[in-house]
Order: sequence, then C-alpha cells, then structure tokens
Amino acid sequence: MVAHGYPDKQHKQSLDAMALDQLQVLASSGDRSASVIYAQKTALFPQGFYDGVGMLRDEALSGNLYAYYGLSEVYRGSNEHRNLVDSAAYLRLAYLLGDWRATYAIGKLGLSQIELAAADERAASLLQTFAEGSAPSPRPLE
Repeated sequence: MVAHGYPDKQHKQSLDAMALDQLQVLASSGDRSASVIYAQKTALFPQGFYDGVGMLRDEALSGNLYAYYGLSEVYRGSNEHRNLVDSAAYLRLAYLLGDWRATYAIGKLGLSQIELAAADERAASLLQTFAEGSAPSPRPLE
C-alpha cells in the first residue's frame, strides 16, 4: 500500500489536520500521501483548482494510486467543479488498477445506474490516459 501512496489510518488523520505549508514540506520530502492531500486541499480552494488537479494528475501518472482518491474527492467536494460522475470514474480507475476497496467509496456516492454507467465509460477513457500498458497491482487484503 505504501508503494502506491496510501497512508495508514493514523497518518491520514495526521495529514488531514495539517496546514497547507506543513503538507507542502512533507510532499517536498517525498511523502506520497502528503503530496495527494496537499494537492487535494489546494484544488478545493477556488483559485487553486487547476493547480491542485494538475498535481494530482502528475501523482497518478507517477504510479500513485492514492491520487485517484484525491481526484475523486476534488470532484465530489468542489463547489464550482462538482461532478459526481467524474468522482466515481476516478475511483473506478483505482479499482481497475487493483484497489478493490474503491468500490465501497463508489457506493457511498449514491449514484443512479445511469450515472454509474457514465462513470464506467469515463473510467475506461481515463484508463487510456493514466495507465496505458500498466498491469493492475492488487491492493492487499487487510
């Protein structure tokens, strides 16, 4: 899980409580989880959306599967750019790349069957963008 940027529960709680400048220091030191949380928090500021999403996309392209959760959260939590289909699509992409727990997060979004189908279609497109040629790397059963 660490190889793909996922924090354990305690580290996640710690990161969520940090200010942006603290997260930036940890992200700069190579903490992949902090990089995702920093980018996610940046994207949720109205003026920071595109910068934050860009950082999350870079993390995803580098193999950080946790970045898909960050992207999902941004599209779920943004006021201006809210898009639950995209939110689910990024979680579905995490699932396709081996994170079986992403299905639970998708279920919590409460989407209709039509929205889920649209999310699956979007995830297939995202798979080509982010993971062309990558084999799934299964999340270990806990």
